[in-house]
Amino acid sequence: MNEITKITLQDHNDVLEKIAETLDIPESMLEKAIRSYQSMGNWFGRPESTLAQFDPMVSPQGSILLGTVIRPITDKDEFDVDLVCTLNATKRDFTQKSLKSAVGLEVELYAQSQNMKNPPEDGRRCWTMIYANGAQFHMDILPALPDPERYRKVLESRGFTDLAKNAAVTDKAIAITDKTSANYAEYSNDWPQSNPAGYAEWFRERMRVRLHEQKTLYAKRHAFAGSVDDVPDHKVKTPLQRAIQLLKRHRDIMFDDDEDKPISIIITTLSAHSYNNEDTIPAALASILTTMASHIEERDGVSWIANPVNPAENFADKWAEEPQRRLNFFAWLEQAQKDFGMYLNASAFDEIPQVLEEGLGTDLVKRSIGTSVAASAGAVSAPSIITSSDRAEAAINQVHEAGTQSRPWAK
Repeated sequence: MNEITKITLQDHNDVLEKIAETLDIPESMLEKAIRSYQSMGNWFGRPESTLAQFDPMVSPQGSILLGTVIRPITDKDEFDVDLVCTLNATKRDFTQKSLKSAVGLEVELYAQSQNMKNPPEDGRRCWTMIYANGAQFHMDILPALPDPERYRKVLESRGFTDLAKNAAVTDKAIAITDKTSANYAEYSNDWPQSNPAGYAEWFRERMRVRLHEQKTLYAKRHAFAGSVDDVPDHKVKTPLQRAIQLLKRHRDIMFDDDEDKPISIIITTLSAHSYNNEDTIPAALASILTTMASHIEERDGVSWIANPVNPAENFADKWAEEPQRRLNFFAWLEQAQKDFGMYLNASAFDEIPQVLEEGLGTDLVKRSIGTSVAASAGAVSAPSIITSSDRAEAAINQVHEAGTQSRPWAK
């Protein structure tokens, strides 16, 4: 039997890095998911495709694109691969309904060509591809059309002039299908809009320094022949991405299958706002957990977490109608402050407090650091983090008095 290689842990960052690495989707599974959506894109663009004339492009969105995806809590669960299928067409060519049907036809033909047992499911916005047992992922394919001009006009009409001029964001806007739209079956210019690629661009900018740093290290270690910027994003992780992975897992353990748990886009957005390109996971968590709530605005008595690439969209829009969601978010935030704070404030970095171990999943933590050994040297001090909700409230009030910090379009 080969001896298991043990990695020496030097500080809090090493421990959290090991735990976060265990949250990663296995490289083989991620590569399989990437090959699957590339295969689907090739199918849509083949000469015989009914969509070929529209140059269909299949691209990832969501946590796969952002590099914040985490493996399911159990091996029986699946993770989502969120995709966009964008046709080079206009709203004169399709209604929402006909676009959904056109993409759906090719999704069904692709499923048949792959001998899939489960037919694709027709959802409110997406087509869902169910893979065979063992794949551990399913794909949601969102039909879309390019929509940069209308996106810019909408931003301008709502007073976000500077953002409307930012081509890096607006050029990637899309119009999407939604069965609940009043004009779903009619030719209309008024389609629901989205901008996942623009959001990803904003997210990358929030961690630009560390992303470049990590890609540079990767290129040196692996003798990467191309430019550093050509290193695939999914090959590296920044402290921001690692912190978000840990926070999402803490959320999942705390709420299990509760539909009212804090949603990932809120955790991701507030974390990115709070991140200041810290170079370690402990420093990133300290910054995020102490300032996250300060990036929640109050607009006419409504809690508002603005989409950074469309500030008129409120990611917390359901909080008003379903107040339990707001209560759950702040309950989770307070618990995360306590759990991570207990560890980050401890001098013994190699001893995980039981409360944090349980908060992340005991099996996960033991599996992560079970093959590692702590250094014999003294622990490196970790950044301080608040553990008192009273102190957190005081900090939030100070930010509110000084003015909102959550206006990325004004920066």
